[in-house]
Amino acid sequence: MAKTSKVWFAGANATNWTESTICKAKDLFYLAGLDKCIEKDDSVAIKIHQGEWNRTHCLRPEFVAAIVEEVKACGGRPFVTDTTTLTYHLYNNRCTGQLAMEGANRHGHNPASLQAPFVISDGFSGEDDLRVELPEGNILKETYIARGLYEADACINLAHAKGHPITAFGGCIKNFGIGGQSKRGKYQTHLAFWGDPEDAIGYPKVNKEACRGTECPYSKMCEDSCPEEAINVTPEGVVLDHSKCALCYSCQVTCMFTGMEGIGFRDEYFPLAQIAMSDAAYGCIKTFKPGKIGYMAYAVDVCPECDCFPWGGLPVVPDVGVFASKDPVAIDSAVCDMIDKAPATPTSRAEELGLKPGEDKFKAVNAFTPRIQLKAGEKIGMGTTHYELITYEPELNPENISKWQTRKVPMTVKPMRQIFKNHHLAHEFLPFKREELPNWLVDWKKFDPTA
Repeated sequence: MAKTSKVWFAGANATNWTESTICKAKDLFYLAGLDKCIEKDDSVAIKIHQGEWNRTHCLRPEFVAAIVEEVKACGGRPFVTDTTTLTYHLYNNRCTGQLAMEGANRHGHNPASLQAPFVISDGFSGEDDLRVELPEGNILKETYIARGLYEADACINLAHAKGHPITAFGGCIKNFGIGGQSKRGKYQTHLAFWGDPEDAIGYPKVNKEACRGTECPYSKMCEDSCPEEAINVTPEGVVLDHSKCALCYSCQVTCMFTGMEGIGFRDEYFPLAQIAMSDAAYGCIKTFKPGKIGYMAYAVDVCPECDCFPWGGLPVVPDVGVFASKDPVAIDSAVCDMIDKAPATPTSRAEELGLKPGEDKFKAVNAFTPRIQLKAGEKIGMGTTHYELITYEPELNPENISKWQTRKVPMTVKPMRQIFKNHHLAHEFLPFKREELPNWLVDWKKFDPTA
């Protein structure tokens, strides 16, 4: 009988104090036993995706601060973290530590909002890392993990569930498999070290028939997109020097972002990228002692593209909810299933494709099913796709109402009673003078056009 992991889930809708997504996330943190990952004085990495500059649908700081608060309540010393990236497009703002910090601050991911330090785990240039061997990997046999994650005692993998144009879906696996890697680790997951350029596993695919060469209005941007200066645009089209190519994706993504078709990806690359990403995620997991990682995912603002994009497309489904587990494969499996069960958002890409509840949303939107990465993770022992979904609905009672409020004593009791007792307003206006009810108040209906 297949192993089954537990995944806790709370829906996104709310009608009272206890049902705020923040409150339910805090409840799930304990129901899933994530507090057991943390010992007193543990350095606890809360791994997020900070979001690209001008991205409007990345993880909100309130969602992160809620978990920071509970890590502190468990005695841990939390820091919120992400890593630098490869360039991957012309104006990427996370390819150095300085730019990444500027972008995080713009999104509100800073000590003032989070009540914890925000740290770039792989350093200023993305080179502060440690090598991890992956003999069990499906594709990768080594990867490089950001030192800040490697050195932490415990970790909460706090993912934003959304689509991804290369890996179909980004959840907890991607949050480690790409987001936990240094620059060298990201080169690994981009399959830079596998095969010769002519094999074209991950190398840019030049579409000579579609490339407009120097007539393309973005030809200068195309050349500037390559940090290795491997691209030369001629009247006949793009000339790529494979001997210089570092597989950063910048030329491909820049061409795609501008709506051109001169440089792209080979179709077979996308499923291979999912598999490599799962290998790399397992490398990150191997740097922690067993039982020291908890997984959470907010399935809100479920856009078709990743938070790496400098915009946010219309979410493919309405907000789904929050998930928690100790199994990264199980939680991502549950998230994908729940997204698939949801109806398409009106006027979204999912509705344009005519997708119905139960259909594989991201396979339709992003060409390949995200179940590839889930199966790959299961195969190497990272977790299981078989899960028990435990739906949580908080009871509305006095204890639950007060549990996650900013003050346990009602504001009406303290400090407002003291204010009303001492403040000059109390003496000037209370008790109120009683006046005869004015006619204009009685006749309010004449202002209601629907009455």
